[in-house]
Amino acid sequence: TGCRMAACLCQGWQLSLLPAILLSLRSPPSAPEPVTSQDAALLAGVSEDILCFSRSFEDLTCFWDEEETTTAMYHFHYWDVPTACVVSTWHHGAGRKRHVCIFPSQDVRLFTQLHLRVLDATTNHTKYSRELSVDAVGLIAPPANITARWAGATGQLCVSWQPPLADFLNFFLYEVQCCPASSPGTSCSTTLNPGGQHPGDPSIHTPRARAASGGVGQRLVQANTWVVLQDLQPGVRYHIQVRSKPDGTSMDGVWGPWSQAVAAETPHSSGDIGLCCGTPDLRHVRCEWSWDPAEPHSSHQLFYRPPSGAGTREDAWQQCEEVSRGVQGTHACTFQPKAGSAISVLVNVTRTHTLPTLSYFKEPFRLDHAVLTDAPQLVQATVSQGRLSLQWLPPLELLAEQLDYQVRYAVENSHDWKVLQVPRAARKEVLDLRPGTRYHAQVRAQPSGPRYRGSWSAWSEPVVVDATADEGKGQGRAGGCGQRSHTADGRRRRVLEMGWGAPGRALRRAHRRWVWEGLQFQRSSSDAGWLIPSVTVVPLLFSAVLLGLRCTFPSLYSNVKQKLWPPVPDLHRALGNFLQESSKHGQVSAFDKQPPEEAVLPCLLEVLPGPRREVGPPPEHAGGRLSSTDIANQSYLLMSGWEPRGAATAPSPP
Repeated sequence: TGCRMAACLCQGWQLSLLPAILLSLRSPPSAPEPVTSQDAALLAGVSEDILCFSRSFEDLTCFWDEEETTTAMYHFHYWDVPTACVVSTWHHGAGRKRHVCIFPSQDVRLFTQLHLRVLDATTNHTKYSRELSVDAVGLIAPPANITARWAGATGQLCVSWQPPLADFLNFFLYEVQCCPASSPGTSCSTTLNPGGQHPGDPSIHTPRARAASGGVGQRLVQANTWVVLQDLQPGVRYHIQVRSKPDGTSMDGVWGPWSQAVAAETPHSSGDIGLCCGTPDLRHVRCEWSWDPAEPHSSHQLFYRPPSGAGTREDAWQQCEEVSRGVQGTHACTFQPKAGSAISVLVNVTRTHTLPTLSYFKEPFRLDHAVLTDAPQLVQATVSQGRLSLQWLPPLELLAEQLDYQVRYAVENSHDWKVLQVPRAARKEVLDLRPGTRYHAQVRAQPSGPRYRGSWSAWSEPVVVDATADEGKGQGRAGGCGQRSHTADGRRRRVLEMGWGAPGRALRRAHRRWVWEGLQFQRSSSDAGWLIPSVTVVPLLFSAVLLGLRCTFPSLYSNVKQKLWPPVPDLHRALGNFLQESSKHGQVSAFDKQPPEEAVLPCLLEVLPGPRREVGPPPEHAGGRLSSTDIANQSYLLMSGWEPRGAATAPSPP
């Protein structure tokens, strides 16, 4: 029994020693390498035998590499008065080893030159040497607390971070890399942007990076701790990384490692859900959009805000409370924004708890440039002689002078609409209809003035008219409209026919020219039809009246004849009497005393102009009576104020 007990005690003692033996066999924990392969790769561009770096400008690490087969021993010294540094050796790669020296903190001094030497312990010869300053060999860690969010505009993300060293806030440059999550291997180009002042809202007036390859990826270098990435693709998820480097002014060094990637997604385009916004009354805004009816349990939210032009956060996103759901997956919301500023709209759609929320952004728009009025109200439709006269009221009286209209009409039960462009501010239009046909007519409006602009409204309720209706008869309410009207005659109109191309326009022009020429021909033919009988009948009637007067009332006929055809005076008789009277009372005129060579033989009487004076009795002629046979074939014109030559100087009779 005793032996058996001793054997059990011996076995228990051995079992108790087993953990101690196992702990003694375990290798001691290895310390982390002071120089990683990433550090060596970042310093690969430095052309020095001894590579050194500082992570915080309060430390210094130097190293050099050599082949594994080298068996020499080395001493590392610094300062002018040699100070030895403890060198540790690390194996890395295939057949390579690395000698590392970590400087004591009390020997790390900024803006002080260090002389480094590596001595061969066997020969005491200098193998490597270098001079440096701690402030020029920075290898800084990535920035901290990197965040990325939407910047409030199409295709933009705002990225912000904190400096890697709290004691050196303004001594670094930062490089930002942004690539789509679907293509992590995409190379990004680098752009230098000096940045600017930091405003209250980082989404406005910030340093901006533009895409170098159509929004695939971006890189930029700048000194601020925030940036807005622009020209990104809508609805794309991006991975963003940042790294830092001393700016080279007070401190210098190389680019440090990249940070861990943060993800951010740009909002989708508003066109993906057909988001449209407009104001019907210049005060309220109504937005409508569509969603897949197969997801009836999705939650929709609409937010709006004016862009912060002043660079403040006063205008935060506001939620529209009156979201309504319509048929076929349509949604709508009406809100009243602040007047006098542009408006941005964002729609968030939450599908399930497992799927991310989708955002849809609409570009900022002005209220007076997004007018979508109600349809005009047709107040009268009258058919007269195959022509339809339409009258309507503007949907908004404030915009009456800046509204363009279109009128369309088609044969009943037909979709071949013909559209007429009506002049601005018109409230009436006249259409030529085909007789014996029923038509549908509608009108719509669009603001297109210098101040108010927008989209076409919906078509008004159709009015049905019959082209065979009597004058003044038609469907539609009649209203006393004292507005200015525009008829179709004598006015230039542009006819737009739905679905017609360039050949259709040529046919329409040829048709209008043919109709116009036909109308002109009919008008000229009708004019000639009544003009020819008038010219023929009127003279006949007049001749018959005169003939009747002559036969029935001869005296009345004579009076009418005297009035219509007065007798022509006999000039020869009047002139003969005049000369005869002159020869009785006058003297011999100066004409008779002229020399023969000055007398005008073919004419016995010459009339010259003289001063006008009171007509007196004709002077008595001194000579005898003139012969009248010489003037039998002469023609004379008696004029008042004319006298024979020499009459003024003839002597008075004794």
